[in-house]
Formats: sequence, C-alpha cells, structure tokens
Amino acid sequence: MKSLFLAILTFLGVSTTQPLVSINTPLRTPTPTPTPTVTLGLVGDLGLGRHITSTARSKNDFSWSFQKISPWLLANDFNLANLESPIIKDCPLGVTGTFTFCGDDRFLPYLQQHKLVLNLNNNHILNYGPSGLSQTKNYLQTDYFFDNFYTKTINGINFGFLGYDFITYPQTDIATILSQVKKYDSDVDWLIISIHWGNEYLPEPEKWRQNLARQLVDAGADIIHGHHPHVWQKTEVYLDKPIFYSFGNFIFDQSWSYETSHTKIAKLTLSKDKLISQELFPVEIKFNSQPALMP
Repeated sequence: MKSLFLAILTFLGVSTTQPLVSINTPLRTPTPTPTPTVTLGLVGDLGLGRHITSTARSKNDFSWSFQKISPWLLANDFNLANLESPIIKDCPLGVTGTFTFCGDDRFLPYLQQHKLVLNLNNNHILNYGPSGLSQTKNYLQTDYFFDNFYTKTINGINFGFLGYDFITYPQTDIATILSQVKKYDSDVDWLIISIHWGNEYLPEPEKWRQNLARQLVDAGADIIHGHHPHVWQKTEVYLDKPIFYSFGNFIFDQSWSYETSHTKIAKLTLSKDKLISQELFPVEIKFNSQPALMP
C-alpha cells in the first residue's frame, strides 16, 4: 500500500524525498512589525549666561554643565528646552546679579550633540538686541524656533513646534494663537506649544494659564511645554494631552533656593498617534550650573 501511495505521488509530481508536514504541526505566526516610536525629553530653562559661561571659561570646559545629565539627554531621540540667552560672538563677562544674558559660542557643539530643539520665545533672547538674535539664529542654523513654525520628523513621526512669549508681549492676542494652532494641527502628528508665561517662583499656575492651556488643547495642541517661573509646577493631562505648566530651571544659576535649584524633567514615549508613556525625573542643579538626576 505504501509503495502504491508513493507511486501516485511520483505520478502527480510531488517530491517524495522531502518529509511531509504533519497536520498536527502548528503554523508559525508571523512576527508583527514593531510600531515606530520616539522618545522626547522635555526640560526647562537652559540659560548660558552669567555663571554658566564664566564657569565654562574658567574650567576651559564647555561640556561642564552637560556632563551629569548627558546620558539622559543622549538616550532620547531629541530634547526640547527653552534657550534663555542669546549666543553671541565675544559674549562679555556676565557678573552675578546682571539680568542681561548671553552665552559663549563654544557651547554650540554640546547643544547639537545633545539633540536639543530650542525655543527662543522668551524675555531674554533680545538682551543683545536684533543683532544678538540674528547671531543666535546663525549659530544654531537648525533645530530652533522663534517666529516660525518648525517641523521635525523622526522614525516617520512628524512633530511641529510653535513658541509664544507672554512675558515680553503680555498683550499677545490669544485668538491669533488659537488660529495658528488650528492651522498647523493637521500638518503634523504631534503639535507642541512651547510657551513662556506666568509669574516667577509661584508654586502653582495661575488660573488664566490653566484656562489657556486647555484652550490650546481644544484647538489642536498635543503637548504644552511651559517655562519662565523658574520653579517646577504641577502637570495635568487634559483630553489625553500632557500639560506642563513650568519645568523650572534646567541649566541655570539660581541656586539661592531649593525650589530654583531642584526640578523635574520628563521623558515621553510616543507613537504616531498615542502617548505610550510619561516619566518624570527629579533633578538637582549642582554647583549652580550642572543639573544631575537625583537618586
């Protein structure tokens, strides 16, 4: 009987030299294609003026302020910060107590190395006038936004950035902002609003900021990146969108209080259409210039 069966298979052109698959052998399940994700780091005020520049010059080491936090930054696909000072040629010595900021151009390789996207919408970016702002833009070349809509694509996921400064321009028209948010919302997967706002050193955001943040989300914003108070303030999630009212200081020389020298930074893991995870990391600014993760 077996030889007859083999003869029939041979007549039909079926190979008799390969083992037959048992009907009990389970089918192999195809390996699913991984969903592309991006890890985004969010930090607060990055000021290169005053003590930050003078410390780097005295040490002849412009990586100093980044050293302790560098592994955290490098582990992310990119990081968003508020650049709280222009970067200009021959930045003069910034003595303690001055409120005119500028940063040395020798910081530039470390801004780029640490994959920073920089918001320039704040009350110190014009400390050296239009010339200082122009120099800063020329130095940075890419990965910043001021009065423009900036976009960035990583792993096929599109990010858009808009920045606003309510400190220098307190009468900024909210209707215009909401119109811009609505305009650009459909152009990207994630629309991030970086906003300089609020009174300094308050432990909680004012009611008007909470209302505006929710209006921005209603208009299409996906992430609110707040700064200026120089202290950490609460976060919230509204309609599944994270709102950070104030990240506090990041690289900054305000170690005169616990609140101005301790903050949190955030890591968001994002797919094209979903916030997968959100992690907060406590940070201490050591030596009045060097942020480090706390144990």
